[in-house]
Amino acid sequence: MNSPTMLRLSSVLAGLTITLLLASWIVPFLQFSKAGQFDFWLVWLLCMVVLALPFSLLEVALAKRSKATPLLALMVLTREADAKPTWRLVGWLSAAVLALVGGRLLYQSAAMAFGGMDNVPVEAMTYLPMIMMALGIALSFVPRQFLIIVASLSAVIASIFSFAQVGLGTWQWTAFSLQEWAWAVSLALIASGLGFGIYWQLNASQSAVNTNSSHATSSALPFWLAQVVGGLIIAVVQGFHGMQALWFYGIALLTGGAFLIALLREQLQARGINMLLQWAFIVVGLLVWLLPVQSVLTLIMVILALMVCVLYAVFSGWMMKISHLRKALNFEQEAIYNLWRVAIRVVIPVAVIVAIIGLVLPA
Repeated sequence: MNSPTMLRLSSVLAGLTITLLLASWIVPFLQFSKAGQFDFWLVWLLCMVVLALPFSLLEVALAKRSKATPLLALMVLTREADAKPTWRLVGWLSAAVLALVGGRLLYQSAAMAFGGMDNVPVEAMTYLPMIMMALGIALSFVPRQFLIIVASLSAVIASIFSFAQVGLGTWQWTAFSLQEWAWAVSLALIASGLGFGIYWQLNASQSAVNTNSSHATSSALPFWLAQVVGGLIIAVVQGFHGMQALWFYGIALLTGGAFLIALLREQLQARGINMLLQWAFIVVGLLVWLLPVQSVLTLIMVILALMVCVLYAVFSGWMMKISHLRKALNFEQEAIYNLWRVAIRVVIPVAVIVAIIGLVLPA
């Protein structure tokens, strides 16, 4: 199941599926509005080009350079860059975000059988999320390629049912705010898995199997296009509506959460962490969602993931040797490499810091 073709397919499906699963609760207005906002989605598309595409290329370069998952790779990359060992904490922060996202997906899946959070009996939410988390852990031992295929198919079917119920809806121009900038940046980076190393990890597996040198764009573009397609689907359906859509969405959440747990287990195993500590790390990331502070946890999770993006950009753009990433990217033209480097060193850190400010300031 770990052939280059299957690994490449897993990467593309992950870009599509994770975007579909995370978008509606990273961008709050998608949960209650059936009206499309031209201004927001145009800014999101700009962020996809200016932020997500360069960052996708960065994760390809880091994966090709290290041929290891983020936790293990940071040990190698910091030594090569003569950087302080404290930079390795970024890998742990990324792993913590991965655990939180997996827990959030599994917690949310518990409500889908009742048609959404608002319809769940209070007594059911005392035990149902724990059942779904246990099921997610069990499913994480299923081959991850199978999990992401099921998750992607279920998410797409849920989108079709939603579109059949609400259609295109209404579209309008609205006043754009700093908070909406924060949501657009988060949707472009975090909702696609870039803020917690999914794409890096999948590319590391692919690089380990296929050692032939290739252009970074040939790896990054399919994943990036899948992210764009996922975002466009969400822009059209404006979240998931209707009982049938929510059932399939619940299946996608469950298998998607199991997929993320499988990736996290692989990272912890590669890092050589004690088995007991591995499961403690995973279980804490899941069970924290049982606390009655889900909205606060979601905000914290998104901010942490954005901070990871900034730290990876700063480390790669300012700490690593230029020749290392340039060789890994294998760009044909100097001008393209220079544009990418400006995006990593300046554009992404500034844009993300402004987005974090937009998230924490009162609306």
